[in-house]
Amino acid sequence: MNEIKEIKINLKDRSYKIFINDDIEKILVNSIEKILARPKVFIVTDENVAGFILPKIKKILEDAGIKTKSIIIPSGEKSKSFQSLEKLIKELLNYKIERQDSLIALGGGVIGDLVGFASSIIYRGIDFIQIPTTILSQVDSSVGGKTGINLEEGKNLVGSFHQPRAVITDVSLLQTLPKREIIAGYAEILKCSILGDKDFFNWLKINQKEILNLNNNLVAEAVEKSCILKAKIVEEDEKESGKRALLNLGHTFGHAIENKINKDGHGILHGEAIGIGMCLAAEFSVEMNLCSKKNKEEIIEIIKKSGLPTDLKDLNTEIYAEEIIEIFSLDKKRKDNSNTFILISDIGNAIIKDEISDDKLKTFLISNGFK
Repeated sequence: MNEIKEIKINLKDRSYKIFINDDIEKILVNSIEKILARPKVFIVTDENVAGFILPKIKKILEDAGIKTKSIIIPSGEKSKSFQSLEKLIKELLNYKIERQDSLIALGGGVIGDLVGFASSIIYRGIDFIQIPTTILSQVDSSVGGKTGINLEEGKNLVGSFHQPRAVITDVSLLQTLPKREIIAGYAEILKCSILGDKDFFNWLKINQKEILNLNNNLVAEAVEKSCILKAKIVEEDEKESGKRALLNLGHTFGHAIENKINKDGHGILHGEAIGIGMCLAAEFSVEMNLCSKKNKEEIIEIIKKSGLPTDLKDLNTEIYAEEIIEIFSLDKKRKDNSNTFILISDIGNAIIKDEISDDKLKTFLISNGFK
């Protein structure tokens, strides 16, 4: 892939670019010096990523005259916690980080969210760069400036909006991922098409198999299309006071399922939960007379064909509707003791629907396999 694709997020003095290619060295050599306030970076990554890409990133930067220091944290969602946040900040301070230095978040969504949040609060804000290494982080969590950590009560309940200085995306890094992770990350690509671009949805129907087999050119195009759509929404509503909530399609159902199942120790990936969440959103949209049954069936079919779970039965576990309603009560979109959901009026057109009662949701959940 010769061309480096560039997408600009226009946010005045917080504007930045997403760079997409299949050669991390080419992207870094062409962009890094223009991004840094001074030639010193702290690279934060996890145990999984450190072994396969960290040495190469360090060498590229050091050959360019940039000093580096690495911090490796445990892999997994448990690292998105107050304990990990405090430990990371203390380690950075022990290494004498200064305001003009930059952090690099090298990894998936957990690393991006944790490092982004740390960079937003250390010295009241320093620069950070995203180098996402999973599909999910390349199309979603690395773009838009949402950072945060989890609490026992739910995902991402504590955080901040803090835009990166750049997002550097090498789609060839995805070759190291297990197939299950690839499919789970692909859920966020599907989400973008369902909520905002019918042509993209139809393109995915044709190219889905090749994308999941990691054809670099098609993956880069899918990532680019997803990021362009997300960039447009973020530019209009940076801090989610309105339209940006559309990006939560499938996430209110999905986060609740993810929270419940992972708390019980069964284990589900974020994208898998979002796959079911989007199917539930499509079913609920039909129930609310917003979406046609034909559109619902098309949405569920493409999700099923990708290999994502589409139904609670696919998880081989029981979940009680009351437990999910309890998790909904802590959703950030909730207001005046009623729920807000992102629903579908047509493929490529999502809408924000307010004032949905707990009772209505409970009846719906029970009719869709919850106890």
